[in-house]
Amino acid sequence: MLSCSLKRELEMKLTENRVDTLIDTLNDLICDEQSITREQRENLIKTVATLGGLKERLRLISAEKEARQIAKNEKVKKPREPDLVFPRTGKPWLPEDLDVIHSIIDDIPDDRIDDHILWLSKQQGRTPYAVALKIVGVGRMDDEWAKAWKPAAKSLREDYAKLHPAPSSDISQE
Repeated sequence: MLSCSLKRELEMKLTENRVDTLIDTLNDLICDEQSITREQRENLIKTVATLGGLKERLRLISAEKEARQIAKNEKVKKPREPDLVFPRTGKPWLPEDLDVIHSIIDDIPDDRIDDHILWLSKQQGRTPYAVALKIVGVGRMDDEWAKAWKPAAKSLREDYAKLHPAPSSDISQE
């Protein structure tokens, strides 16, 4: 019996081909009547039966993964709607973006960074939470601090919606 630590060291991906090879090897041992005892043969037969079940399970798992991948590929991805409040959401950060953040936060104490998040968010066209995560990424604050900025984007979007109501889709007929 392998210990857990030894098993981790010998860890290899279990595939149908490897199970097939193992079954073939065990079948060869089972057929060689002179090398093993009757009791050993019976144990090997049980092992081969177990491996047969494992092979079927691996086949089913593989088929499920393949079906999920096909479904994922066939799924029509809807285009991202532009975010009028935070237009750069989802776009890669540029070095210039980070330079602006650094130019503000590098010279102020941690307890004053909060005072600049909303301004940086507006300048960057990104959510306050995204800006906060960048600040966490440079080691100035922690994740808990950044999480406090998550609700700010929703609030800003609601405020924007109040000031800029969406055009009505109803066309009035005269």
